Amino acid sequence: MAKSSRKGGPFDPAVLRVLSSLALGMFLAALDQTVMSTAGATIATHFGQLSGQGWLLTSYLLASLITTPIYGRLSDGFGRRPLFVAALAIFIVGSLVSAVAPTFGLLVIGRTVQGLGAGGLFSLAFAVISDLVPPRERARYILVFVVVFGSSSLLGPIVGGVIATQNSILGIVGWRWIFLLNIPIALYAIVRALRFLRVKQELHRNRFDWWGVLLFSVFVLTLLLLSQNLKSAAMHQWRPYLFALLLASFFLFLIVERALGESALIPLHFFVNRLFTVTLTASMVSGAAMLIGLVVVPLSVQVVQGETPAIAGAILLTMGFGNLFGSGLASRSVAKTGQYRWLATLGLLAFAVGFAILVFSAGLPAVVSAVIVMGFGSGLVTQFGSVVAPHALGERHRGSGSAINTFARQFGGVLGSGLSLATIFQLWKNHGDISATSLGNSGTSLRNLSQAARHNFITSARPVYATTALVLLLAAALTRFIPNEKFEHAEELSV
Repeated sequence: MAKSSRKGGPFDPAVLRVLSSLALGMFLAALDQTVMSTAGATIATHFGQLSGQGWLLTSYLLASLITTPIYGRLSDGFGRRPLFVAALAIFIVGSLVSAVAPTFGLLVIGRTVQGLGAGGLFSLAFAVISDLVPPRERARYILVFVVVFGSSSLLGPIVGGVIATQNSILGIVGWRWIFLLNIPIALYAIVRALRFLRVKQELHRNRFDWWGVLLFSVFVLTLLLLSQNLKSAAMHQWRPYLFALLLASFFLFLIVERALGESALIPLHFFVNRLFTVTLTASMVSGAAMLIGLVVVPLSVQVVQGETPAIAGAILLTMGFGNLFGSGLASRSVAKTGQYRWLATLGLLAFAVGFAILVFSAGLPAVVSAVIVMGFGSGLVTQFGSVVAPHALGERHRGSGSAINTFARQFGGVLGSGLSLATIFQLWKNHGDISATSLGNSGTSLRNLSQAARHNFITSARPVYATTALVLLLAAALTRFIPNEKFEHAEELSV
C-alpha cells in the first residue's frame, strides 16, 4: 500500500476513494432507519396492519443493534473489506424482500434482514477509517460520516413521506420504491469497496462466541421490549417474566464472557480501560439525548404550536446545521492540537443547555434554539466517540472498539426515546383530557387539541427534559475522569 505524508493538509485522495463506498453504505443504513417515521403508516395500511406499523422500525433497529458488535468482532479476525461487502449484500437481500413482499409478515422479515446488514454498515465505516488514518487526523475524515449520517437521518422522514404518498411510480406501488432504490446504490457501493477498500490489518482470530451472541441478543431484545412497553396493559402479565429473563440473560452473559476471556464477543477486560468506559458512557447518553430530541421535539411542535408535520421536520433540519458546526469545530481542533477530552465535556454540556431551554420555554424560537444547540453538542460528542473508542483499545481491537461505541450510541437512542415517550404519554393521559386512542392519531388531530391538552403536554414533557438535562450534566462531570492526554501528530497515512 502506498503511504503519503500528511499533516493537517488536504484530504488524501486514496482515503477519500475508500471513504466513498463507506459513506454510501452508511447513507443507506441511516436513511432506512428513519424513513419509516413518515412512510410506516402508509405501508402498514396497504396491508391492513396499521396497528403493527411499529414493527417496521423495531425489527430493523433490533437486528442492527444486535449485529453491530458482532461485525466489529468478526472484522478484527477476518478483515474489514469482506465483512463490509457481506453487510452490503445482506442489506440488498433485505431491500429486495421488502420491495416485493406480498404480505406484512414477509415485509417485517425483509426489514429484519436489512437491519442485519445495517449493523455492519454503521460500525465498520468508523473502524476502517481508524485503520487508515492516525488519530489526530481521523476527526477530519470522520466529519464526512457525521455529515452523511446526520443528513440522511433527517432526510429519511422527508423522502419516506414523498415516496409513500405516490400511488404508483412506473407501474409499481409508490412505497415499494423506498426499498428498490436501495439496490443500485448498494451495488455501486460494493463495486467501489471491492476496487478501493484495501486495509492494512493484522488479523486476530479467536473461536466465535455463539453463546455470547445468543445471550446478548436475548438481553437487548428483552430490555427494549420492557422500555418500549413500560405502561402497556397488554404487557402487564408478561412484565415479571421479562424482568427475570433480563436479569438471567445479563448475568449468564457476564459469566460466559469472563470464561471465554479474549475469545468473548465483548471481552470484559475492555471495561477496565477507563478511557474506553467513559467514552461509551458519553456516547450512550448523547445518543439517548439526540433521539429524544428527534422524537419529542417534532411531537411538541405539532401539539403545542399546532404546526404541520412538514414544519416540524423543517425545524429538525436546523439541528443539522448545529451538528455540522460542532463536527467541523471538533475535526479542526483535534487535527491542530490533538486534544480530545474537551469535546465530550462541552458536547454533553451543550446538550444539557438545549434541554434546559425546553424546560423553561415551549415557544417556537426557544425550540429552534434548543435544537441547534443539541445539534452542536451531538457533533462534538459523535466526533469524540468515533475517534477515541477505537484508539482506546489499541490496534488489535479497533473493530470491536468502534462497533461497541456505535452500539452504545444507537442503543442509548432507542432506550432513551422509548422511555421518554412512554413517560410523556403516561403523564399526559393522567391529566384526563387525552385518550389513549387519540395519542395514536395523525398529526392533523394532534394539531386540533384543546388549549388545556396543549398546556398539559408541556407540563408532562418538562420532567423528561429536566431529567435528561440532569443525566447529561452527570455524564459531563464523568468526562473529567478521561486522561488529559492528546494525540501525537503522525507523519503518515497508510492507504
